[in-house]
Amino acid sequence: MIAEPAPPLRTRPLIALDPGHGGIDPGAERDGFSEADLVLLFALELREMLLRGGLVDVFMTRQRDEFIPLPDRMSRARMAGADLFISIHADALAEGDGMASGATVYTLSETGSDAASTALAAQHDRADLLAGVDLGQSDDVVADFLMDLARLETDPRSDALADALVTGLEGAGVELHSRPRFEENFTVLRATDYPSVLLEIGFMSEGGDLENILDPVWRARAQGGIARAIEAWLAEDNLRRSLMRR
Repeated sequence: MIAEPAPPLRTRPLIALDPGHGGIDPGAERDGFSEADLVLLFALELREMLLRGGLVDVFMTRQRDEFIPLPDRMSRARMAGADLFISIHADALAEGDGMASGATVYTLSETGSDAASTALAAQHDRADLLAGVDLGQSDDVVADFLMDLARLETDPRSDALADALVTGLEGAGVELHSRPRFEENFTVLRATDYPSVLLEIGFMSEGGDLENILDPVWRARAQGGIARAIEAWLAEDNLRRSLMRR
């Protein structure tokens, strides 16, 4: 078995940005726009804002219109040595799954918060199944036990990151969903070695959200809120971990 290469030594935290979908999987589509293209643009702009701030480095799971299986998105972030992982989406809900608008942040849970969030998780995994990636193979009992132990540390950190993003977006004047914090069993949130969240910047099934996502002024405001949230979370996380080591 060939060991994965060690991540490079760094002096700044590494933020992994994961623009959802891509390639054969355009994600949600409306009025000639695809989710894959819109979230890629949003993530690239966010990367530039974060790098200009000079406090963090940024890794992108994709930088062009290409299909990347969900497990590969996690492994790319892991090999890069990511300190946190943010998957960015702008989904649409099918008729009957409920209406949604505004930004939402998801953390991992074996069971979803509601029927709409479960439907979104199924949409995300379906693209991998159609591409021939088998998501049904389960780990053995020992691996599951070790992963559960690791999540005792990473899950609270993911929750804190999600809360910080909600606060940052709200402070930036970005419209939030009436219930901005959800939990769901998204594949990209299953890594145990770094905190991870999935951010829905809006829902393309809602006209107002799509207009916002197409507006560079709105995107810059949202990206500023995210950048401030990451900075606040890093400071609190460093303090919390230093206190735990004493």
